[in-house]
Amino acid sequence: MAKIEVGKGRSQIEDTPTGLRITIPAKKNYFLILFLAFWLVGWAFGEVTALAQVLNPESGAPKLFMLAWLGGWTVGGAFAIYAWLWNVKGQEIINISSTELQHICRLPVFQRSKEYDLSAVSKLRSQAPDSSLFGSRNGMEFWGISGGSVVFDYGHSTHKFGAQLDEAEANHIVSTIKQRYKNL
Repeated sequence: MAKIEVGKGRSQIEDTPTGLRITIPAKKNYFLILFLAFWLVGWAFGEVTALAQVLNPESGAPKLFMLAWLGGWTVGGAFAIYAWLWNVKGQEIINISSTELQHICRLPVFQRSKEYDLSAVSKLRSQAPDSSLFGSRNGMEFWGISGGSVVFDYGHSTHKFGAQLDEAEANHIVSTIKQRYKNL
């Protein structure tokens, strides 16, 4: 008789003296990690080559075009580096205290944080992830960078965290938060 192992989920929930701390490591997309690693090698070659042509006074290449191309190429490379880092080592950290919900997206080289007044947070719920590649309103969800299965309203806007969580794990996180903070 075959047995399927019980899923443990990716998130870690800690009950701290100041509140709850939920850590959700980025879901590893190994295809994307390998693809972007190879793509970034080619990107670096293109970046160095274009920069050398722009800086070389004897180059016959049109300077204005090369500068514009180099600008777009650099932005594309920066995004690819960000997406690669997120998939390799990114994590979401949610700190909830009696007054604030803090959502941190952490990478090895930097982090960004958003703080929400807990009294204005309402309708905390889980939401099944959109399985369609083209169905999500935010294109960054495909890369695993944004969106999520845990949703709450904040005034007249809706916010999400828990990118690429399974529905069952999102339900568990929501129920754990609601047990501690009854007003949500």
